[in-house]
Amino acid sequence: MASNKELKRIILPLINAIQPGRKTLINIMGFGRDNARVEALGKLMNLSYADENGVYMGSKDLGLLPALIAVVSSDSGEARVKALGTLWNLSLRHENIDYLVCCHGMSVVLAALQLSPKGSDSFKTSLTVLMVSGRILSAARDLFVAGGVEIISPLLDGGGVDGIKAAIILSFLLGKEESRGTQLSLLESKPQLTDLLESIFNNTVNGLGGDGYEFGNFDLVVIVAAIASMAVSDNNKAILSQRPTILLCLFQVLSLFLDDSPPIPYRGTGNSYGVGGGGQDIESAESAIESLQLLSFVYENDSDLRQHYKEIGVDVLFSMKRIMTHPKLSNNAKQGAQYLRNRLEEKTVPLPTVETAIPSVVEHKKHLMLSYAWGCKKELVISLQEKLTSFGVEVWRDETGSSLLSKMQGATDDIMAKAIELSHTVVVCVSPHYKASANCRQEGKYTNAMYKKGMLNIIYVMMDGDYYKSVDGWLGIMLGDSLWYPLWDAQNVIQTASDIAANVTACHRGDTPHLVVPQASSPAKDDSLRPPVGSPVTLVQQSSPAIDPHYDEAWTILTDPSKASDPEGLMTLFSKLGLSKASELVDCDEEIWNDLASYLKPIPKRALLRILARKNPEK
Repeated sequence: MASNKELKRIILPLINAIQPGRKTLINIMGFGRDNARVEALGKLMNLSYADENGVYMGSKDLGLLPALIAVVSSDSGEARVKALGTLWNLSLRHENIDYLVCCHGMSVVLAALQLSPKGSDSFKTSLTVLMVSGRILSAARDLFVAGGVEIISPLLDGGGVDGIKAAIILSFLLGKEESRGTQLSLLESKPQLTDLLESIFNNTVNGLGGDGYEFGNFDLVVIVAAIASMAVSDNNKAILSQRPTILLCLFQVLSLFLDDSPPIPYRGTGNSYGVGGGGQDIESAESAIESLQLLSFVYENDSDLRQHYKEIGVDVLFSMKRIMTHPKLSNNAKQGAQYLRNRLEEKTVPLPTVETAIPSVVEHKKHLMLSYAWGCKKELVISLQEKLTSFGVEVWRDETGSSLLSKMQGATDDIMAKAIELSHTVVVCVSPHYKASANCRQEGKYTNAMYKKGMLNIIYVMMDGDYYKSVDGWLGIMLGDSLWYPLWDAQNVIQTASDIAANVTACHRGDTPHLVVPQASSPAKDDSLRPPVGSPVTLVQQSSPAIDPHYDEAWTILTDPSKASDPEGLMTLFSKLGLSKASELVDCDEEIWNDLASYLKPIPKRALLRILARKNPEK
């Protein structure tokens, strides 16, 4: 039987020359007899090895990805394994992963993992597809929503190849979470993982994986992306930075790229693509730069960082200078290299900046910032960002940045501070995860300091329907008696985004945003249908020139949270009375006005009653 290399040599020219050839194989795969289907899947898997050579197997026009997902979903045995193997090969390209996500492929592969006997080829290949695809944000998000954390986590205890693959997947899903209290970071919870990761990285970079190596072959781009993700956690940083082999491997990835070397081969297979790396592997090079940046944060003093690299024996400074002028690398990567250069070079004159870099700040403009913890319903925060953007709000989130400031990279503390300083509004996503995260605490405290100076507005959204009852500690002090919006369910996204956008719009106009109690289309017959106590109200500007201005003046007092002694009680009374705008105060009698006033602080209360007296002088 012909080897993989021979099959590619024979079939690849035919496939390139005759477009219908691929479609014929896909048709056989979908509708042929069992043996023919398996053979067609095997040929497609071999061809997918050469995808980078011009045979774009993942194109939507070809329709291979949906067909493969259908096989994984409905078949078993050898057909499923070969379909998963083809998905593995195709997942090395970003475009294919995005298409895979659109076809709901992550949940299908996760289901295949659950259905396959542990240790079977189907199980192993499913796990590999999830690992390779998970490095891309859209795939990680889908996997997280599908319950990936709960399903993958138990595999850590098994150790071996499955354990390290599970750890890599979890690093993509939970990489940002800080370890505090009884919650350990990934590498703290499983100390042996660091040894395994180091061994696999070293063997992969040096072409020693594959035959005769316990863990076989790993794709380089996945390993480096996993290290970058793990290194976001401060405790993981401390562990990884003390592993010289890992640091040397990161520099070796950069050297192979900068020297335009050929890809690292799969040991014992002769595969022309190999494990990646070399002059064409931009993704691995940029992930290596990101990893080095993150790991450098362990050393607060530049002199300590220089000494650390000197002990390892690598010329980091020279590599960073080459990266800053490399035509293939992104501006983010070049700025990261510049950050490391600034720290490593003993400066006597100002250093030049990257001339090609996109300006990170646009003067005289501001954005809305989302401050959140990755471990708590991150998918809802992303949906909130998408909806706010559709409403025309400029949004900064750590993974995407904004037109005013780049995404989180390099000197993360500096980027985070700048993101807050460039904000007209910071949306704080309140959750137990947020309170437990050291990074979130730092963000929250600086945000609150800027708020107290009148530099920005803070809007709170609650990520847990019950947590508002028990928020304590530093976050409880910050939240105080502020009103908040719900975001604990996907059904909350549109309304909460609309309310926040209305608030932002009002503030941009220079108006004072007012609180309006949302009303149901019909009277609530059950307390469960009423807004929860402490839940927010829609922030919109109410302008009522047609009514007596006294009512507008009174409404301004009543809807300002800072003037209420009991905001929750006041909002509950609003809901009970059905008040939603200033003009409806016309129908309120003196008793209702007094009830409303009872929820205000002393001075606003007197102001409200004086308005009532001016409106009704006979009283």
